[in-house]
Amino acid sequence: MSRTKEQSIVFQNQSHLVQRHFEQCGICPSLKDIALGTDLMVRFALEGYSKDLGETMDRYEEYIQEQYKGK
Repeated sequence: MSRTKEQSIVFQNQSHLVQRHFEQCGICPSLKDIALGTDLMVRFALEGYSKDLGETMDRYEEYIQEQYKGK
């Protein structure tokens, strides 16, 4: 899929944000988990908050906490 320049900028910014979040939390996630987090943040940046997206983000955060607990 071809991205516009603006879409590429949003993607890069959100990718860096997700990586910094994990670093600050002391989590070394898999590439898949970085990609999933980036996709969620791109949706948030482009579409804004919705109840559905908020619930999806909550489930992702629960998954991350469970997946990387104690690591």
